[in-house]
Amino acid sequence: MITLTPYFINNSKGSVIQRKVFKGADVTDILTKGDKALNENQYGEALKNYSDAKLKNPEEISIYKKMGKAYAGLKDYKRAQENFSKYLEKNPDDVEILIELGKAQHKSGLYKYASETYKKAISLDEKNDLAKRSLMEVENDILALYSPEKARKAKFEYARNNLRTALELATSYLGNEYMKDLANVEIKFGQTASMGGTANIAQYEDNKKGITVSTQYIYAAPEVIAAYLVHESVHAKDKDAYTSVREEQDAYALAAKFWIKNSKGIKDPEMDYAAGLYKNSPRKLSARVEEIYTLRDPNIAQTSPNHPPKQKTSFLTKSKAASQSLRKYDTIA
Repeated sequence: MITLTPYFINNSKGSVIQRKVFKGADVTDILTKGDKALNENQYGEALKNYSDAKLKNPEEISIYKKMGKAYAGLKDYKRAQENFSKYLEKNPDDVEILIELGKAQHKSGLYKYASETYKKAISLDEKNDLAKRSLMEVENDILALYSPEKARKAKFEYARNNLRTALELATSYLGNEYMKDLANVEIKFGQTASMGGTANIAQYEDNKKGITVSTQYIYAAPEVIAAYLVHESVHAKDKDAYTSVREEQDAYALAAKFWIKNSKGIKDPEMDYAAGLYKNSPRKLSARVEEIYTLRDPNIAQTSPNHPPKQKTSFLTKSKAASQSLRKYDTIA
């Protein structure tokens, strides 16, 4: 499962917020270009646009958080921290950017600073799972500095128990229709493949008959992990190494429905975004999925053997991919 969440700001209905009025020079068009590049992981191009906007209107504070994200994408965590901190001087309660700052501090080895930053984010939003799992991760890293073996064992035990709970949640929701097809599928935490510079949250590998959830989600709430297991179960049920736009749409729709029913108020950026689109209109989610997966692989087929459209739907567009033969994937996200 790759990320759907765009970097640009969205409202609760999943549509882009309308053009804003700037105090100084209007740099909307430049920022829009930068946001598009950032959303496509073209960090250097994004940074070029944001730098141009900053020259024209240095008082526009939102530029600094955008530049921070671009620098983080380039793994320049020192400059990422500088820009996030500059933005937070005027917006100290922005939980999203506090978490981004914590990540940059964590990856720079500044564990104590990252811990305090995550704690502040949690104090502002106690249901934010990204902040909570990030705090648990950095605290385990701090423990590892003093007692590596103790930290390793603690993380292993937590991962095993957390995955077991998540699997129970997922299987309870899926029922026998899916579970009979998952009986011989190995489910584990591990390293996942990278798509467009970003590691998959979860993936299915048909040759290994396994579902892998990224180790970055070991400390996630079991409800979050379960949502991704529900998504991957759609791929595993097919028992093949093929995917398609329709299959990915079905997987995201099932995961979104699970999240709407089982999230218990927990906040997860990716699942909240997908569920928000689905609640607004299932077709909005389908359109976003088609957009992202077509960007990832322009030759992805519209349908696959176990996922033909049940009826003609307007969101399935005609493309070269629709007439091309299916190709196998090493991993299906």
